[in-house]
Amino acid sequence: MPPTDVHFNGGVNLPDVETVFRELADHVGDVAHAYPDGEPGDRQNWIVFQFPSLLAADGLVAGEPRRFTRTNEELPQVKVADGVDGDDVAFGNLGYADAYAASYEIFRRLRDERVISSGVRFQVEYPTPTAPIAFFVRPEDQQRLYTTYERALSEGRSTSSTTRSARASSERSTSSP
Repeated sequence: MPPTDVHFNGGVNLPDVETVFRELADHVGDVAHAYPDGEPGDRQNWIVFQFPSLLAADGLVAGEPRRFTRTNEELPQVKVADGVDGDDVAFGNLGYADAYAASYEIFRRLRDERVISSGVRFQVEYPTPTAPIAFFVRPEDQQRLYTTYERALSEGRSTSSTTRSARASSERSTSSP
């Protein structure tokens, strides 16, 4: 018996957003209730996309690299600058809302062209704050930076008018009878 429901999580190893959407539409169709954009380009390596944003945040500075025991790789680290409280760290644009807004434009075009079924929604996938904090913030600063980073992620989701529009349109397109 073929699957009747599929859920995708994470990246899709394809070169760009349009290719991801077209492949999902061709091979999965509306068995998936929502399509992710595949996290291509800078987002392809999961949370590595966030390190430049962390390093650029006002109140954070480069720290000593830390060895990641699972892979034995050295990971770059940031730390809260001397004299700065974790609540005072100011993150700029983390990039997720902009990426999803651009992806949604492609999703909407392909749905309008009937490449993607009208009942399929657009799926966004933000990391938990724990992932970038645990990987890229030195351990002694993680707890005091967690809430500030979580707030920056949340603000990015709520301040993008295109993302709000995408969410509203996707919800309207899949409302139950």
